[in-house]
Amino acid sequence: MQSLLLIDGDLVFEAGDLVMIEGPAEQAQCVRITLGTNKGEWFLDPDLGIDFKLFLGKNLNREEMIEELREGLHQLDFISTVEDIEINQDHTTRRQLISFTATTINGETLTEEVIVDGTN
Repeated sequence: MQSLLLIDGDLVFEAGDLVMIEGPAEQAQCVRITLGTNKGEWFLDPDLGIDFKLFLGKNLNREEMIEELREGLHQLDFISTVEDIEINQDHTTRRQLISFTATTINGETLTEEVIVDGTN
């Protein structure tokens, strides 16, 4: 599958043409968009994304966060299974670095890192 390349939410043009991506780069972009979208935020698909309030504030529940990330990743058609999710929290900035390993429907291993901070 192909997607339009986005950098910081902006379309990328090269020589006046929109730049397309596919393969692992397109999958990584889809992951960043899905995990960077607050559920209910996009009116065309209110189920897209994750519930940011689970990742903000004090006394965060790590198990709820992991389950929400797992559900968010399974929204992507190309992800078959999610094997591992790690959350590294920066208590000063209240940001979380999410690392995960998943298997795609093609049997390929996908390892990515995404920052969740509620301001994506």
